[in-house]
Amino acid sequence: MTDKKVVGPVFGFLTLIFCFLSVTCLFLKAWFVFWVFLVFFLASLTIFVVIRLNEIRLFFHSRQMRYGTNVALSILGVIGIAIFVNVIIAQRFNKRVDLTELKRLSLSEQTKQIIKSLDKEMKIIAFFTESNRSIPRVKHYLDLYAQETKNITVSLMDPYIESNLANKYGIERDGYTVFDDGERHEITSIVSEQAFTSTLLRVIKNETKRVYFLTGHEERSINDFSSRGYQQVKTELQKINYEVLSLSLLKEQQIPTDCDVLVVAGPTKPLRRDEVETIERYLDKNGKLLLLLDPSHNSPNDVNGGLVQLMRKWGVRIGNDLVFDRVNMFLLYGGPTALDLQFELHEITRNFMQLQIPFNYCRSVTPMQDIPDGISVKTIAKTVSPKGVSWAETERQADGTFSDNGYTPNVDMPAPVSVAVAVEADLSGTTENKEASTPIRIVIFGDSDFASDVFFATNDPNVPRYPPIFNAIVNWLTLEDDLVTITETDPSKRALRMLNNYQARLVQILSVFLIPLVVFTTGIVVWWLRREGGTR
Repeated sequence: MTDKKVVGPVFGFLTLIFCFLSVTCLFLKAWFVFWVFLVFFLASLTIFVVIRLNEIRLFFHSRQMRYGTNVALSILGVIGIAIFVNVIIAQRFNKRVDLTELKRLSLSEQTKQIIKSLDKEMKIIAFFTESNRSIPRVKHYLDLYAQETKNITVSLMDPYIESNLANKYGIERDGYTVFDDGERHEITSIVSEQAFTSTLLRVIKNETKRVYFLTGHEERSINDFSSRGYQQVKTELQKINYEVLSLSLLKEQQIPTDCDVLVVAGPTKPLRRDEVETIERYLDKNGKLLLLLDPSHNSPNDVNGGLVQLMRKWGVRIGNDLVFDRVNMFLLYGGPTALDLQFELHEITRNFMQLQIPFNYCRSVTPMQDIPDGISVKTIAKTVSPKGVSWAETERQADGTFSDNGYTPNVDMPAPVSVAVAVEADLSGTTENKEASTPIRIVIFGDSDFASDVFFATNDPNVPRYPPIFNAIVNWLTLEDDLVTITETDPSKRALRMLNNYQARLVQILSVFLIPLVVFTTGIVVWWLRREGGTR
């Protein structure tokens, strides 16, 4: 009898120890050791039950068992009532409370007010595949928008499975989110609250803006299906509800009053003086201009001299040069003249800071030192490599082509070389513009190749099939990005330090194995001491 009293508790302790070790190995995924400890656990449990069978029977018929059963049933009843109440509350009073310091799990007040103003049904359809890295963020935003009002319904679909619905919106691949109110829809390829809310506002406003592409000087054409054309640009702008049209100033005496953006994309023949003056008058009346000017490869005579001179009025110097970069380049697209640029922080580039697009044969576009009052000129793209590795070549050979003898100090423009600028001018205080309501905006790139169809057929994984920065440029020019301004919090100073593999394993062992083992051992010691004291 005495042996059973001693051996029984020993096997009981062994059963608990082997159970604990088995669970620990299960979490650590040490499968072989897990099965070994599991066998020992089952064996020790069987021996314990056989040795203490009578005590177990008496326990189940004892007063403690009846009291324990009543307590257990009471606890289960309370838990059941709590679950029932929570289900009712969750269905009728589904509210979230964001307790994070930076409110990173909530929508901004601007977005909430816009959502509350919805007076019709709005569908938000996100076309993303499960392999897309933005899936967690998309689901997060979809849940937040859907919880603000019953007028918004959200869905996440694979564009390759739901191909009919994707084709309805002109979507050919994943990464697009559609906002549709039944009468009008808008599309965005950016996953952020700023982009989602701005797209929602465009649907609510129900306005169609017009983008005119200048023709008549062998520019890039929106109706050209060759690799040089801008057919894909036209398609993508139409997806976000811009009306894309052609404009010839050889036929028209002025730019139409409904022109929201004028695009001059890579003309290879000079504009007449009266055409340049027409563009100047358009800008003076709060116009919006996108200017894409390629370098003059074979002659020092710049065919775009009239536009270059006009841009000086707005504080921009467009160089008659060719930008090289010996390191940060796209070798397959032209070597050191196919630039892999660094985008500067700006409203246009805020979502594309890491975007890689080949800018093939590019000229410098830089802010002037003496910029007129009331005009802001900011660089939005520049070369990455240091002085002597990237530069703007100004020297030419006898045949008029650019020299390729490397950087020449005091002759060529040193790095970093600016190749794109954004101009914003608020002239509402001048006599001529007292009625102005929007600022003049101009974006100038020293290249027009980056948006041509030739890059949309590339198999290079680092080059997007369509550079979404073009849409961002047009949105900024038309003030579509200014529909709402949402300041995102910066958690950089609150980020936790990343653990290395050794530290992560140590934390895992401490929390999963050592600390519970210490607590368990302490419990055994306390029990044994009390047992010995009770025996005496």
